[in-house]
Amino acid sequence: MEYIALYRKYRPNNFNEVAGQKIIVQTLKNVIKNNKLTHSYLFIGPRGTGKTSIAKIFAKTINCTNSKDGLSCEKCDNCISCNNNENIDIIEMDAASNNGVDEIREIKNHVTLMPSKSKYKVYIIDEVHMLTIEAFNALLKTLEEPPKHVIFILATTEPQKVPLTIKSRCQNFEFKLLSKTEMIERLKVICKNEKIAIDDESLELIVKDSNGGLRDAISFLDQLNAFSDNSIKKEDVLLLNGRINENEIIDLVTLMINNNFDDLFKKIDDLDEKGKNFSNICEDISIYLKNCLIKRQKNLNDSTFNELSKNQIIEIIYELNNCINDLKLTKNKRICFDLHIIRICELFNIEKNVKNESIDIKNVDKNQIFAKSTEKNNTKTDSNKEKTLDNTNENVIDDDLMNLYLKLTDARINNILKKANKTSVSLYKDVFSKLSSDIINLDQLKIINLLNDCEIKAGSDEGFVITTENNNLLYEIYNNYKIIENIFNKKMNKLINICVINNDDWEEKRKIYIDKIKSKESFELIDDSDIIKEIEKKLNHSDFDDLLEIGEI
Repeated sequence: MEYIALYRKYRPNNFNEVAGQKIIVQTLKNVIKNNKLTHSYLFIGPRGTGKTSIAKIFAKTINCTNSKDGLSCEKCDNCISCNNNENIDIIEMDAASNNGVDEIREIKNHVTLMPSKSKYKVYIIDEVHMLTIEAFNALLKTLEEPPKHVIFILATTEPQKVPLTIKSRCQNFEFKLLSKTEMIERLKVICKNEKIAIDDESLELIVKDSNGGLRDAISFLDQLNAFSDNSIKKEDVLLLNGRINENEIIDLVTLMINNNFDDLFKKIDDLDEKGKNFSNICEDISIYLKNCLIKRQKNLNDSTFNELSKNQIIEIIYELNNCINDLKLTKNKRICFDLHIIRICELFNIEKNVKNESIDIKNVDKNQIFAKSTEKNNTKTDSNKEKTLDNTNENVIDDDLMNLYLKLTDARINNILKKANKTSVSLYKDVFSKLSSDIINLDQLKIINLLNDCEIKAGSDEGFVITTENNNLLYEIYNNYKIIENIFNKKMNKLINICVINNDDWEEKRKIYIDKIKSKESFELIDDSDIIKEIEKKLNHSDFDDLLEIGEI
């Protein structure tokens, strides 16, 4: 006997067998019972929610010769022919492959013909949004004034692509994603009938992966059954859907918190070899952390990741969400995933540095204001003369360098605000939001990640002003400004000047320049080239060129 896929075998035959969509089912039953049929219906909703199944049931029931209370009898000739897909008065058409004007004209030529055996001739057009504009125009007149014996049922997953002229001529029914309870109940019925052994936890995982689409859930159940030979376990579900269990989630997050890169990437290698899906891993971790956050908000006892603050958990979830979005667009998913994991680790690094090394700029002596700057430690070998940048807190910046930084800040704020515009700000923000995913070199990535806790306040063709509340980051950015500028230069194919300043100082300087503008006081562009030369001379930035050559973006 030929095997029938479970989603086909358990497709509902009447309204009482439909899982979910109670409002739509009740409405259509009342329409049939009270004989209030209209000439066209539009079924809207995500895939696998029952649009085509209900369209077929509706077409069968309105043609049933012995229907009662809006239900088909399943015994008359019309019902039997419909169940066997032999009723020639019910015409199904897939608009995805028959989307041209010729197909619609053929329908127009046949609608005038009376049904052969049934009371109504029903046209079910699936994925109707795939029709061309010409095809929609050809359908319009027929849809508006069809013969009394013709009913159209249109189905779509993308209603925004259906012209309003079509929508307005149909009764619109919006199909909802099925609830977890509705789907589990239906799957339990199927498993019982098919003698499939499965536990509740495995059923929940199947439902979770189907995103409210019952057809997807049944198809996945069918696949699992073939794999596990009628005895489905949780491990089987996780193996086939590429997800990870709770222990693996805790292990990954713990390794990220501790910055244990060796064990972390061994763990990721192991998951990769098992065929785990990186998007699903991100989703699993996000959901687990979200649940931890909710438990904490409800003051429930949960010791998991107590070392993480609420803000840290939210930051991780946001970063994982960004990773999911980037994974959809990239070819090399492993590199993309690794880079986002590194960024999450950097969040913890920066947080530790801020707690241990932050400086209050208002209470620090002028001579110590840049004492936390980054010292470049060049390590050269005879084989490749590799150069690396290491951070240290031993380098104290003198008054001269501090004054040069302040002069550079004043000059660049002056130049940027003179030509400031909102378009430039939006452009810089957009470029920065996508920048990290384009950078391969880890040293460059670490430097760009310094900007994560900064905000772009103003921008012009000259460059942009970024502010931060953390003075430690302020010093780091100052001492790496040339690398940051070079990365933006290559990305935007033009020269970009950056200006970094403390939030409070920015508000003061911004007010000064706004007052100048209001009083119509003129201020000219300032040439900062000499200031930059002096800064580079003092910082000995000769190693920058080598760093920039390591990783092109």
